Amino acid sequence: MNKKIRSLTASCLCNGVKMIIKGEFRPIINCHCSQCLRTHGNFASYTSILEENIFFKSKKTLKWFNSSSKAKRGFCNKCGASIFFKRSGSRAISLSAGMIKNPTKLKTVSNIFCYNKSDYYKIYDKLPKFKKYTNT
Repeated sequence: MNKKIRSLTASCLCNGVKMIIKGEFRPIINCHCSQCLRTHGNFASYTSILEENIFFKSKKTLKWFNSSSKAKRGFCNKCGASIFFKRSGSRAISLSAGMIKNPTKLKTVSNIFCYNKSDYYKIYDKLPKFKKYTNT
């Protein structure tokens, strides 16, 4: 994958969580798992970066929810934005791509947990489709 060092800004809808992220961003992966469907209201698009590369300008409304024994999710307790997905013990953290200010210059490379997707939509893109997470 073509990873480049860059600096991007991101925020939730109400700006209660604002950050600058510097470093290498993983390309975007669309996740169709049941947790993302329930958290986002549809599939979720995430990039991933090292957590140490996030510099918060504001995080007064950032709250965490232990969504399973293996991961937690960060969200804004004011506007409700779903912001982060973090696996226990990982140095990397997934960031909802919609939080990032354009232009991101990131590309979507795959769809994961496709067997779990809702029946009200089809995946028409020609990107690779996987039954589980794959570090593409």
